[in-house]
Amino acid sequence: MKKKLSVIFMTMVLALAIGCLPTPPPTSGKLPIAFIDSVSAARISPGETVTFTGHGIDPDGGSIAAYNWRSSLDGELSTAASFKTASLSEGSHTIWFKVQNTVGDWSKEVSCSVVVLPSGTVIPVISLFEASPPSIAKGESSTLRWNISGASTVRIDPDVGSVALTGNRVVSPTKTTVYTIVATNQAGTTTATTGVLVTTVPIHTVELYSIPVEDGHVRSNGYVEPEPNVGDTATNITMQAFLSFDISAIPKGATIKSASLDLTLAEVFGSPFTMLGRLYIYSCQYTELRSRDFSVGPAPPGAIYWTAAMPTEPISSSLLVDAIQTQVNAGSNRFQIRLQFERYNYNYGVADYLALRSDKTKLVIQYQD
Repeated sequence: MKKKLSVIFMTMVLALAIGCLPTPPPTSGKLPIAFIDSVSAARISPGETVTFTGHGIDPDGGSIAAYNWRSSLDGELSTAASFKTASLSEGSHTIWFKVQNTVGDWSKEVSCSVVVLPSGTVIPVISLFEASPPSIAKGESSTLRWNISGASTVRIDPDVGSVALTGNRVVSPTKTTVYTIVATNQAGTTTATTGVLVTTVPIHTVELYSIPVEDGHVRSNGYVEPEPNVGDTATNITMQAFLSFDISAIPKGATIKSASLDLTLAEVFGSPFTMLGRLYIYSCQYTELRSRDFSVGPAPPGAIYWTAAMPTEPISSSLLVDAIQTQVNAGSNRFQIRLQFERYNYNYGVADYLALRSDKTKLVIQYQD
């Protein structure tokens, strides 16, 4: 009986002992995961420094304890999460990266590629790529300038295409545009960007009729008359017309974009264009009209416009725009002109002239602040 109790007691002790043994914590069996975050360059020259950066995560909530980088050509490279090296050998490298968690499990390797070019091979260098000016109003232009060395082909996108290694190109984008220059040779490709900001600047329009009290004509005999007539009288007295426009509404510093002078409603007497030749228009800031404002002799050079026939639509020219711009820049509140025909007429008894009329002669100016 004692022997039987002893066996039962020993069995119980053994069971208790086994129940008190520590058991290992359960594991999910998931490996850590490695990530290559960045490689500073995919193609480099021998001795050029390249930077590698990576990290890892443990899906089981643990932490990363170790890192390993290796090259298919050079073997082990680093045991840090991020490192730099300038000693990669020439050739095409496959760079492998893995991480280890705190319980000793390594992740699967991830990879990237780095090519170390042969000695003496240099990728293209872009020393200049700029837009001047970098900001324009819609309708204006900017100039792209660039300087590149070591490239076999160069192109600029968008809308420009293939270009020489060094040069410039005028562009007129209608909206804000980023231009990319791409320089390529057997070693690789180098790119750079520059931008042109296109702003929408409102264009103002002013319609001006000449000022009657300042208009008039001056005759070759010295008389000043209030009507702005140009041509000659029946008694062969030459008339030169003068018109004055109030431009005080245009602020100093404004840019004149366009200008047109409408003479189409002038009344025609006789045959002035047949008998007197071309009609010339001059910028003439006469202020108060006097007999000395008459231009003696044939039409001098320097006209801002001329026509050999009666205008059938408003006339315009870059010289007209420039003449108005000059007055605006000077802060003047007037723009005045003189009109005269090419030659005198000696057909006595016939009047050949244009009656311009202040309420019919219109100057339309467009400008930007």
